[in-house]
Amino acid sequence: MIQKLGTKLQVQIEQAGEDKQKKVNFSNVIDNPPEADVVKLGEIMAELSQQGSSLDSVILTVQSRITKEVE
Repeated sequence: MIQKLGTKLQVQIEQAGEDKQKKVNFSNVIDNPPEADVVKLGEIMAELSQQGSSLDSVILTVQSRITKEVE
C-alpha cells in the first residue's frame, strides 16, 4: 500500500559574500505545483533576503510510505 506523506519545497538562495547558501523550507505544498509558480516563489524569497542575493534552485521533495499489505 502506498501512503502519501507530503510534498516539500526547499528554496536555495546564493548570498553575496557568503560561502553557504541560505535554505528556506516549505512543508505541506500542493501536489504537482506548477513550475512557474515554484520559480516565482524562489525569486520572491531571494528578493526578501539580504541585498545581492539570488535564486540558485528549488528542490521539490515528494514523500510516500510503501507498506506490505497484511493478508
